[in-house]
Amino acid sequence: MKNFLLTICILINLSSFSQINPLTSKVYSYENSVIESNPNGTVRNIFNGAGSVLAAQSIKVVTIDESKKKIYTNNNQTELFIIVKDGPILFTINKKNILLVRGSIVCLLPGDVLSVANTSKTTVSYYEMFYQSYTPVNKERAVLAGGSFFIDWNNIVFKEHDRGGVRQFFNRPTAMFNKFDIHVTTLNPRKKSHDPHTHTDEEIILMLEGNGEMRIANEQQSCKEGDVVYLNSMFLHNITNTGDIPAVYYAIQWN
Repeated sequence: MKNFLLTICILINLSSFSQINPLTSKVYSYENSVIESNPNGTVRNIFNGAGSVLAAQSIKVVTIDESKKKIYTNNNQTELFIIVKDGPILFTINKKNILLVRGSIVCLLPGDVLSVANTSKTTVSYYEMFYQSYTPVNKERAVLAGGSFFIDWNNIVFKEHDRGGVRQFFNRPTAMFNKFDIHVTTLNPRKKSHDPHTHTDEEIILMLEGNGEMRIANEQQSCKEGDVVYLNSMFLHNITNTGDIPAVYYAIQWN
């Protein structure tokens, strides 16, 4: 009976994965995303789908009203990655507290608990990315890499270059990834990130500030603050700042 129930659970999980549509390489609009209300505030659903490494992946923008709190009890099958959009926000992981400003990040590994509290006099918001890999969860690898963590925007060194500059946040394994690599690029007006190129890692470009034009394969798609770009493996791409102010965006890669 126990084996039968286990088989049923596996089949249900596989069935749910098969119903998740593959993500398309394109710009996903913040402005046009569906908004849902809840007792703590609102949620914008940016995208939900699957890729070559991740069987399930979603990105939402969560807004929390004044004096409200949200608790994440992360199960043993998913990871949670957060980027602060409008802060400051008070985060607590395993009784460790930190107040994080815009651009800061949080990574919650399987089995840990996260509290997100709005201690300000206005609403706050953040990008919430849940994901689950096709391969088995490797918690030992995640623990050896340092476990769940916060990174404060103010603690990351800005390295200037001829097109703008970069902030390297981290490059490390997690329970889901062999490599999780995240940096933030500041791209000056009318500059392009690089010549169009491809790479095996899937990638997300998340626009914190400014406007750009994203080349995706043979198409040009505009993107602006709040938008999220998803790029499948080996898709030709680059981004050009089409505005009059620096564009600031997260580049998130994994394998």
